[in-house]
Amino acid sequence: MDFPDPQPPPLPDSPPRIATAEIVSGAGFWIRFLARFLDMAFGFMLGLATGVIGGILFAVLSRLGRISPDWPLLVRKTSLSGFGLGLLGAFLYHAIAEGVGSVTVGKLICGLRVVQEDGRPATLRGAFIRDLAYHLDALFFGLVGYASMCKGPLQQRYGDVWGKTVVVKAAVFQPTPARSPLRMAAGILVGSVLWAGITFAQLLLRVI
Repeated sequence: MDFPDPQPPPLPDSPPRIATAEIVSGAGFWIRFLARFLDMAFGFMLGLATGVIGGILFAVLSRLGRISPDWPLLVRKTSLSGFGLGLLGAFLYHAIAEGVGSVTVGKLICGLRVVQEDGRPATLRGAFIRDLAYHLDALFFGLVGYASMCKGPLQQRYGDVWGKTVVVKAAVFQPTPARSPLRMAAGILVGSVLWAGITFAQLLLRVI
């Protein structure tokens, strides 16, 4: 009597692939300009809060004889290293916030998201590249970046082209998978803490 050949056990279903939608167009120059302006205002308020906390700490250290009593004059001095640290803090804030949660405070308010060209959320690598190139794109009041944005419907400045990122309006396009509000908040929080920490270090270097 012939027995049927044993059938191999069914293989487990592979996890479904998430299809990514095609990006039709990117966000325009002026809405992105507004988002950057709001981030600058946020950075000013963050620096002000850091300065107040630092001032209280420096006053206590001055009373204890740990730093010079002239610290109020020292913190007002400007230097090339201080300028460099300021740029570093702003860069890390934008790169971390966009790479982790796809948004900064300004982009969140303006309804923008940073995504990859294939429609997935931005990565840390892409965010670092696009934000490294920001100061090139910002030359001549943003005309360098604007000229790049005029070259196609995705409106990518040079930093976006090199980082393979696109800034989109959330009402028109959402990355797949979409970033959760918790992850957006975490990205902004981590970036803000780094920015505040570098700002405090900049003040501390002036008084020690």
